[in-house]
Parts: sequence; structure tokens; C-alpha cells
Amino acid sequence: MTQIQELRVLCFGASITAGLYNYGIQHHPYATRLKNRLKAGLPLHHVQVEVDGLSGDHVIKGEYLSRLQPHFDATAGKGEKLDWLIFQGGGNDLMWGEEPAAIFEAMKKLWQISLQGGTKVMALTVTDTEDQRPQTRESYRKLNDMITSHQHEKFFVADLFSKIPYTGMSQETRKIIWDDGLHFKPAGYDMIGDAIADRLLEVIGADCIS
Repeated sequence: MTQIQELRVLCFGASITAGLYNYGIQHHPYATRLKNRLKAGLPLHHVQVEVDGLSGDHVIKGEYLSRLQPHFDATAGKGEKLDWLIFQGGGNDLMWGEEPAAIFEAMKKLWQISLQGGTKVMALTVTDTEDQRPQTRESYRKLNDMITSHQHEKFFVADLFSKIPYTGMSQETRKIIWDDGLHFKPAGYDMIGDAIADRLLEVIGADCIS
């Protein structure tokens, strides 16, 4: 008899993780689509997906650290382990003028909490925005380049910035996907869920083969 394996995933971040749209009145987390895709793609796994998205939170001066650590303490206390941390953040820091390098250093400390406990990290690049000012584009590029260039055997990246470009689609498609030029509509969050699922299934499949 084939044994069912547990797959525990924590989707962690700010408003993009929370799935905020319609001025915060409604939410549609990408985790819903992600869980459905994982269940379909991994039929021999019992998939558990938890969402912790705090709108407006900052990596550097916010509550990321105080929010993240308890998740690992709780699972350890039950003799369990999170398999994956899906990490989203940095956009709010950039909007408040934090330097990309400083944000990245704060991110690495958060990732290390996960990695040292044996939990793999899937980091998401900062999603695109309607703000096309040169200084904005450059700060996004710098931070996302640092994220995609980071190396660790248990660290992986889903490049949402490239997968869902604000300027790289028609006006009609943009109206379906984007809510306010920063956040997404449900269809956009579903696209994020699909992009993460594609990458996660790719990595898990490679692990099973190796």
C-alpha cells in the first residue's frame, strides 16, 4: 500500500500574500489556487497550505520576524516540520525608500530561520507595478536581481516580476489581472498561484527523481 506523505506549506508575506483587492475590502489569496494545483499534481501527498499575509507589513521595520518565528516554534512543538516557506515581501520597503541591499540583508535573516530548521524556501520576486519612474524600476531591478542570484541548496525562486509584467500585456488583459496598479484581482492572484505551483512542482519532481 502506498503511503500518503505530508506536505506542509506556509505562504508568508504582506498584502500580495493576503490577496488584497478592492481597496482591502476583499481578499483572494494565491494560496487557494496553489493548494488546488499541488493536490492535483501530487496525489500521493496530503497537502496543507497555511496563509500569513499582513497587509502593509515591512521586512525591515515591520513585523516579519515576530510573525515568522512562531510558525516554526508551533510546528516543532507538535513534532512536525514545515516543508516549504513561500516568502513574499520587500515591495512596501521599497515604497518607503529603503535601500534594496538593506532589504535583501533583512530577507536573508528571515530565510535563515527557515533553512536552519530544514524547511526549504521559495522566495518570490517583488511583483511589478504601474509605477514606471526610472528610480522605481531600478530599485525593483536591484532587489529582484539579489533575490534571483541568491544561492543555497534549499533555496529556490519563483520570478513573479518576469512572469506577470505590468507593461508586458495588453490593456484588456491588464484590466482583468490588475486591481490598482500594485495589487491584483482574483484572476491575477490565480496567475501567481499557478506560477508558484509550476516552480514548486518542478523542484519537488526533481527531488523525487534524484
